[in-house]
Amino acid sequence: MAAAEAAKGRDGPDFSELPEGCIARVVSFTSPTDACRLAPVSSLFRSACDSDAVWASFLPPECRQMVPRRVSSLKELYFSLCDDPVLVDDGKMGYSLDMHSGKKCIMLSARALCITWGDTPIHWSWTCLPNSRFAEVAELIDVCWLEIRGMISSGMLSPETHYAAYLVFKITPISYGFEFQPVKVEARFAGDEAGKHEHSVYLSRKNNTRGWQSRWRFRHAGRSLMLAPAEGNEIYPKERQDGWSEIELGEFLTKEGQDGEVEMSVMERGYQKAGLVVEGIEIRPKDGK
Repeated sequence: MAAAEAAKGRDGPDFSELPEGCIARVVSFTSPTDACRLAPVSSLFRSACDSDAVWASFLPPECRQMVPRRVSSLKELYFSLCDDPVLVDDGKMGYSLDMHSGKKCIMLSARALCITWGDTPIHWSWTCLPNSRFAEVAELIDVCWLEIRGMISSGMLSPETHYAAYLVFKITPISYGFEFQPVKVEARFAGDEAGKHEHSVYLSRKNNTRGWQSRWRFRHAGRSLMLAPAEGNEIYPKERQDGWSEIELGEFLTKEGQDGEVEMSVMERGYQKAGLVVEGIEIRPKDGK
């Protein structure tokens, strides 16, 4: 009665009178971010917001089966998947969650992609890098036909989500052919001509033209064509916290009950190029949505 009398002078309802299970049920309909914000309200709220009943609603159903990790709670499992992606599909795919929304994030390794001439040693090599999440990455030795394609079923992703696909890569110090020549990129549902949106991006910002020009002249003797630096609204890579670079390939929207194939591509045909190291293609919610 004392608590009820004290609540009469308040502007809003007194949630402290609610059972913990009821609070947990309400919080489970919010989001991971909201649950973390509500936890400091009181010890009762903290207990409810940290409960497995809440975090089970934020985790995709397959998480507990596919993640061989010992965790003390589903909240710990959730943040473990946000901070440290787990490898699945024989180590060819990375699975993680977006921290703010709980939406699925998938990364296809270079081995899970279709790389033209990828198994030809004079064009591509497969190597191990200590800061890669995958056992192997693909390094471009020399090609004039660059074509990298990836495909994923939308059923593996979260429904009703605005996704974007990103090429995750490095440019080596001895690279050439990427400074002034853009590549064509795209991400869309297979067969969706209305969603076709191929566009040009640059994979390198570095001004290292001497080595590239000398190789151009050597490989194309008798031709005087030289490319000028790009000007205008160019799109360049962004640096990631894990030490790699990324460039957006395109975006798409998944829908409830939809199970189509999403195609992603990176292409440039005609100019000699080398020094691209591909870790994979990452598909994650656009701006966490």
